[in-house]
This record gives sequence, C-alpha cells and structure tokens, in this order.
Amino acid sequence: MRWFDSYIDELKKKLDITSDYGIAKYLGIPAQSMTKIRNGEVLRADRCLKIANALNRDPLEIIATARAQKEKNPELKAVWIKLAKERGNNE
Repeated sequence: MRWFDSYIDELKKKLDITSDYGIAKYLGIPAQSMTKIRNGEVLRADRCLKIANALNRDPLEIIATARAQKEKNPELKAVWIKLAKERGNNE
C-alpha cells in the first residue's frame, strides 16, 4: 500500500511542478507543511479532495489513505487501509 506522500509525488509529476514549494502553493498550504507531510503528516479532507480531483482518483481512496496513516487504533487503521485498497490504493 502506498502512503500519503506518494500522492504528492504523483501530483508533482502530473502538474509538472518540480518543488514541494510549488505543490504547497497549488494546495494553498504553508510551504513548511510539506516538510510535515514528508515526515508522515497528512492533509485535511478538503485538500485530499483537491489532490483526488487533480489526479482523477476516487477522493475516498486518498482520504482513507490519510486516515489510515494517522490512525493509532490498529482495528480502525485496518478498516481505513481496507477501504483505501478497495478504492484504488493497491499499488
């Protein structure tokens, strides 16, 4: 299963943006948020939706991936992972 930052890399490639700063600007977030994302943080659902739309992916795939990455409870994490995989995160 892929994690959240891989969608950022895919977005950079799709939009032909070379830097995390450029992606931060596109998403309307502070540039320092990209460092946090690279270190395991994820974005809110509205930003996940923007990423999903740009990548032509099911928004629930990206939202579920983000929730799975943040979730501490193993049972809930498994539910989010299952949902993310069902929606397309099976790479």
